[in-house]
Amino acid sequence: MRLFPRVNRKNRSQRLTPRILYFFLGIALSWGFAPSFAEGRDLIRVLILRDVSLVKVSAEGLNLFDMKTGQSLFKNRKFTSHLFERDSGARVRLRGQNLLAPGFLAESAGSHFRINGRTYRDYLRILPGPNRDLWVINILPLEEYLVGLINSEISSQWPMEAIKAQVIAARTYAFYQRTNRAGELYDVDSGVSDQVYGGTGKEDARSRKAVEETRGEMIFYQGSPIFSVYSACCGGKTESGEYMWTGFFPYLRGAECVFCLDSPHFVWNYSIDGEGLASALGGGGVSGSRVLGLEIGDRSPSRRVLAVSIQSETGRQIIPGKDFRRLLGYDQLRSTNFIVKENGGFFHFSGLGWGHGVGFCQWGAKGMAEAGADYRTILKSYYHGVEIGKNRR
Repeated sequence: MRLFPRVNRKNRSQRLTPRILYFFLGIALSWGFAPSFAEGRDLIRVLILRDVSLVKVSAEGLNLFDMKTGQSLFKNRKFTSHLFERDSGARVRLRGQNLLAPGFLAESAGSHFRINGRTYRDYLRILPGPNRDLWVINILPLEEYLVGLINSEISSQWPMEAIKAQVIAARTYAFYQRTNRAGELYDVDSGVSDQVYGGTGKEDARSRKAVEETRGEMIFYQGSPIFSVYSACCGGKTESGEYMWTGFFPYLRGAECVFCLDSPHFVWNYSIDGEGLASALGGGGVSGSRVLGLEIGDRSPSRRVLAVSIQSETGRQIIPGKDFRRLLGYDQLRSTNFIVKENGGFFHFSGLGWGHGVGFCQWGAKGMAEAGADYRTILKSYYHGVEIGKNRR
């Protein structure tokens, strides 16, 4: 379930340090090694790990290449486990083999890797990150990625038309972000900031059937693939895109949705005391050891909170509703469509839906499919003025 994808970086005011600048520009531009597996294949680069100093990779027949030169560095025919660690400078070390490289490309003769209890197919890139950490990027065919995604985003036991709608939304989103991030080292994150992907372990026959029967189909607005965001449950009304992201998306318009009423996420409740609330909001600049009061500011047409006024022991501060939710936690404050009451030093939140509510509603799609709608009808109900077809460019 994607909660806060990135779209526009042009307005970012953060000043890049030389190390980060090297990471995002220098490495991406200087690594000229293009492995032969990439030729003629529609691949996606999925960021599966970041902010780690050490990663254990298990594989049968592990082959390693220097990502900059393409030189073969290591081959092992047996099933083995290896530790990769961040070395000083922008380098990665294979522990126990005295091998250093600016980054490793790994392939497995057995076709699968195991990392942190999950299995991944095809290829890995193991890179130095910008914060003296390691990044691990899985490179695999886009359609195989979609097969593994379904049971992380919804359930393959849902009606087939709902699964197909999810496949097409996810395929379009991946294509859009791959174009949007062409100058970066990955296309999509495997967590909630993009689309949830946990490797090959959740692949099954129904997921594969939905991918195969919609192969290549995407969502277009005036001939271009759309930013096809979605959330678990819209809570009865979807949100317009401009309330979440900079820019105007004519196909992301708010609309009534009566099909997600049966979702277990339609109504939620959450409580937290003033001290816990102050601690959570400290990252947003709220000072003081305890929050004394909250006031809801403006709401969007879908009733989502746009601003929250926070009264602490040291003063009052107003923060955007989407930042308020991020600071409290996406699993705690499940949407910005909420009301809040204070009682005895505790703040009690009651709300509708789970996620940002923009675009495709997953539980709404399930309800529509159960009512007899096909996947094209479902998608066009949530993305306005679009067409469903195959990319001809």
